[in-house]
Amino acid sequence: MVGIKTNCFGNESSLSKCTLQEFKESCADATVDCANIKPIRLINGTNRCTGRVEVYHDGEWGTICDDRWGMQEATVACREMNCGAPMSVRYKAFYGRGKDHVWMDDVECTGQEKSLADCPHRGFGEHDCDHHEDAGLVCSDTIKLFNGTDRCSGSLEVFHNGQWGRICDNNWSMKEAKMVCRELNCGDPKKSRETPNFGDNSGLRGYLSTCTGNVSSISECTLQLHQGTCQGVSISCAENSPLRLVNGTDRCSGRVEILHDGQWGTVCDDEWDIRDAQVVCRAADCGTAQASKSSSYFGQGQGTIWLDDVNCFGNESSLLHCRRPNFGENNCGHGEDAGVVCSASIRLINGSDQCSGRVEFSHGGQWVPAYNVNWGMNEAKVVCREMNCGDAVESSVSFGEGEGLPGYKISCSGRENSLSECTLREYVRTNNDRTEEAAVVCSGNVKLVDGHNPCVGRVEFYNKGEWRNVCGDSWDINDATVVCKQLKCGKPHTITSTAEYGIGTGLNSNDQIECNGLETTLTQCPQQTYKDGTCNATSVAGVVCTGSLEVRLANGKDECEGRVEVRHGVTWQTVCDTDWTMSKAGVVCDILECGKAILNSTGAHYGQGIGKVVEASDSCFSNVTSLQQCSSKGFRTASCGHEKDAGVSCAAQLRLVGGSGTCSGRVEIFYKSQWGTVCDDDWGMSNADVVCKQLGCDRAVAAPTSAHFGRGSGPIWLDNVACNGDETALTHCTHPSYGENNCGHGEDAGVICWGALVKPRITLSPSSEVNWGEKVEITCSVVSENTGGTFTLKKYDGSFQMEKFSENEAATFVFAKVDFSQQGSYLCEYHKNLPKAINYPPGDVAELSVTVKLEKPTISASPYVLMISQPDKLSVHQGSSFSITCFIHSSYPGGVFYLKKSNTNVTESKPATLHYYMLYQAVFEFNAIQYSQQGVYMCAYAVNISSMSFSSVPSNPFPINVVSAATTSSVVTAIAVVLVLLLVLLGIAYMVWRRRWQHAGTIVQFINRFGGAIRQDLQDRGNGAYDGKDTNTQVNEQAQSQNSENKIADTNSDYSIEKIPEDLTGKMCYELEPLVI
Repeated sequence: MVGIKTNCFGNESSLSKCTLQEFKESCADATVDCANIKPIRLINGTNRCTGRVEVYHDGEWGTICDDRWGMQEATVACREMNCGAPMSVRYKAFYGRGKDHVWMDDVECTGQEKSLADCPHRGFGEHDCDHHEDAGLVCSDTIKLFNGTDRCSGSLEVFHNGQWGRICDNNWSMKEAKMVCRELNCGDPKKSRETPNFGDNSGLRGYLSTCTGNVSSISECTLQLHQGTCQGVSISCAENSPLRLVNGTDRCSGRVEILHDGQWGTVCDDEWDIRDAQVVCRAADCGTAQASKSSSYFGQGQGTIWLDDVNCFGNESSLLHCRRPNFGENNCGHGEDAGVVCSASIRLINGSDQCSGRVEFSHGGQWVPAYNVNWGMNEAKVVCREMNCGDAVESSVSFGEGEGLPGYKISCSGRENSLSECTLREYVRTNNDRTEEAAVVCSGNVKLVDGHNPCVGRVEFYNKGEWRNVCGDSWDINDATVVCKQLKCGKPHTITSTAEYGIGTGLNSNDQIECNGLETTLTQCPQQTYKDGTCNATSVAGVVCTGSLEVRLANGKDECEGRVEVRHGVTWQTVCDTDWTMSKAGVVCDILECGKAILNSTGAHYGQGIGKVVEASDSCFSNVTSLQQCSSKGFRTASCGHEKDAGVSCAAQLRLVGGSGTCSGRVEIFYKSQWGTVCDDDWGMSNADVVCKQLGCDRAVAAPTSAHFGRGSGPIWLDNVACNGDETALTHCTHPSYGENNCGHGEDAGVICWGALVKPRITLSPSSEVNWGEKVEITCSVVSENTGGTFTLKKYDGSFQMEKFSENEAATFVFAKVDFSQQGSYLCEYHKNLPKAINYPPGDVAELSVTVKLEKPTISASPYVLMISQPDKLSVHQGSSFSITCFIHSSYPGGVFYLKKSNTNVTESKPATLHYYMLYQAVFEFNAIQYSQQGVYMCAYAVNISSMSFSSVPSNPFPINVVSAATTSSVVTAIAVVLVLLLVLLGIAYMVWRRRWQHAGTIVQFINRFGGAIRQDLQDRGNGAYDGKDTNTQVNEQAQSQNSENKIADTNSDYSIEKIPEDLTGKMCYELEPLVI
């Protein structure tokens, strides 16, 4: 059988597509062991090793989504394609959009897998992408590095004449090494005293390379097959760092920027701390991290923010190896760009912090150790100064052995600013030499001075070779938290800013320090110069850390709860619960400024302590002063064991601010002699219930967030509070330490307790008793700290309900025409959403009564008939046509008038007709009235409304007297005679009056019928001035001339008015209008 020799690239879908040659010599049969590998291919690239990545699955080709696509995935894909080293990755369908399936998404390789299918991913066909996100890559098609420690190191292989071969080192030089490193985008070859060796793939053909001229790729060199012994070339490139520091004072400080997808971008400062800075400084070969900077300390960058929420352990070799979201995922702006400050030329290895460890320094482009030969405090001082780590504390200390590399022995005077200024002598350790590398312990750049122990005092900060006081103008609890943490003195107990611990040298730092409390060193905190450039010399920061107190509480939920431990010197001791009373527990709470003691626990409630147990004697626990004195002098040893360790639970005082009363508002806590707020992270109803219960305000009805009651001020004492609702105090709920938060006052928490809710009021207008058909307005109102809610008006029996939303504190419900169905008992309810619904207590009940009130009708006689009117009756002559009219003003139409004759059963009814607006009438006719019809008549009005009858009260009585015609004539004659006599008497009286007036020269002024005088004044008539005299009693004086008297007499005679008597004993008239009674 003829054999076939195949030559495939590896990306063919069938052997038939490979180069096939007949092989006539004898050969062994080829075998294959297939793994569960999905074939891949590269489409639309410029050569076989570039393009859009596609994978073959379930009989069809599909693309890969670019989520999480990076160089590790490219390394696997290039290897699987039998291509060279990965050069770059491509996103966003760089090589065009694919079709049909997106087979893979969220692929995460380590770089060591044999196939992309072996890398973790969502599962074939599971994705949240489309073909706009198809992934691509660029592999080298000519060279690759094999068996290296990273992508920029390994044994060199070249692709020549359709197959991979190795380069022999016979005539290899640094020139070719630089060319290959740069072709791989790996910078320059590493400087090393030893030649790298990554093994030799002896199964490959060996080639000799000859590169002449300005060639940039090994493919441009002449390659000649080498038949002799071939030692393959190994290369270790420095790799172009994907990280740089920008805008700093030297190459080892500045804004952190990383290179991704061919673009430089920044890192957001969320969760940025000294551990992240340690990784950056190590990756940048810049020594030890001295500070992590935030808030664009080195200026704002440009372009993409590649990383956010970076969370390093500190021992990673790259930021990309730290826990973080995907590239480009962030919620930041460039005002949050992160930065670092590294030590640059010196570093401390394997220490407990950045200010302790073995000493290494940069010399001749390499890091070399300092050896402990004549090493002392002078040398340590220089190291601590150069590291900006304060004073040297220890020089004879060991932090483990180094690698034994050649180094230097150093001699300093102690005044130098850098080890490079000291005398250096090369030192090579022999095999039997046990000399260790030099090490130091520095004080750090913060210390507390002039206090009674190292954990209390004035704050001094070391920078640029000198100690200065920290200015107290902006000193707060967050800054103090960082200082106590850095000094390993616990947490801040109280802070001061009034030079309570002196002013020292009087030199204050002019930098304003603004910590958020999460930093581990003061150097990490943002700093900026005060606006006026200086700090008040008498404003000096100070702090009392909990490590300096005479008592502490251990193993509780926070520093205000736990096992009681008292300090004597530097030794902490527990307290026996014998005679442990609430008052003694209160002394502990007082000294810790934790509020009031609410529980004095016994029997090691908070676990058993260690060390000595002391008595809870009255002499030591009677007050704060006695406890402080015993801490200094010593406590009396107790006879009990740790199973009787005493404990205490303190509760901070609470208040609610900004609400409608003491039972609603922003939650504030009094701690360390200062009121502060609570952050709304994890704030809920169970937390609010505890607050309301602690304040005696019943249960909670709402737990508002986002500063619902306005922003507070001062510290934010609590965050992430988690109550189960059974606690007796808010501070007993689970929470981080006091002052630890990541909030602003825009997140202040609040509560509304049941005791704060006032039931709504109800008012009825015009009154609680109204007429049927009237307009009725029912108003519901409530007193609330925040307006905007829903009022509900409902009947007590539940037969009626109406809702209305109001932005104000009241809502009015209108019944345009009330009827009997709407009478009853009403009440108001009120609720609002914050966002949870708050239901206020129901209001009081108000009764609405609907009635029909009819006015009293009026009665009259008509038409024009001759009648005699007397005070008590009306007389009508017999046989006259006569009618009685009933009137009423009413808003109820469709009624009936009833005319009833008293003392009889005679009643007549007639429908009421509309006479005028709301005036109804009915006319009852009497044709040829007879004596039998005389009597007393009354009207009544009745109406039927909603199947119920209503009747008015009767009108006033209307008496009718029937008389004969002769009687009427005699009466008329008598009246006429009386009138004539009256006229004669009036004429005589007038003449007498006129004659007396003319001869007496006086004017008599009559009073008109309305009781007022009618004024006669010639001067008024002639527009003359009024003399002010009373004209009702005025009598003119003797006239100066007879002509004047005559003029006055003539004038007054024209304007005199007589008073006509109106007191006739009766009147006779022809009625021109109906007579109404």
